[in-house]
Amino acid sequence: MVAMRIQDLILPEDKVFFQLFTRMTSTLKQAAEHLADLTTDLSSAHQKCHMIRQLEHDADGTTRDIYERLDESLITPLEPEEIGRLAPALDDVIDSIDWVSHQLCNYGITETNEILQEFSSLIIKCAEEIEEGVGLLATLKKPLEVKEKSLAINQLWNQSRELLSSAILDLFKTQEPVLIIKFKDIYENLEEVLARCNNVGHVLNDISMHHV
Repeated sequence: MVAMRIQDLILPEDKVFFQLFTRMTSTLKQAAEHLADLTTDLSSAHQKCHMIRQLEHDADGTTRDIYERLDESLITPLEPEEIGRLAPALDDVIDSIDWVSHQLCNYGITETNEILQEFSSLIIKCAEEIEEGVGLLATLKKPLEVKEKSLAINQLWNQSRELLSSAILDLFKTQEPVLIIKFKDIYENLEEVLARCNNVGHVLNDISMHHV
């Protein structure tokens, strides 16, 4: 007789967790895309920031829905502790995207540059890896593929650290003092977005290893 895994015994209604996580990763990806749009073209910046802020509110609502469902469910597709780690980790990424987008608006940055766009590109790539990695959790038939996603996210974060280091060195060579302060803060917070993506990667890796 083939041994059944806990995932095979889940009540249909508890699949809602994966629907909620799918909603969360979709929101994260949209926020990353809006940030990329913002760093490509800073015109209508406040409107674009408002769109990201709305996505941040949507993510907060989804996070609350996940916790409420967790309180009500007797059987869950992942361990409750795993769900309790993944939800806030995803929300933290969206919070950090919202924060840095508003820095761009509030600091009155009027001209974009390649560094801003490179950071945004890395963030979009991370959002895609996260979306795929979380999607794989729905069956957990391929936990090693989830682990691969976490490794890819980590590599992107490492690239962002290198980008931050070189960007700050160049910044001190070329910019006025006030702009140095503004851009240094923005660059560091863009790297923080990638760091929080890496935290999601750690959670995905831990979940995948637990279900091998």
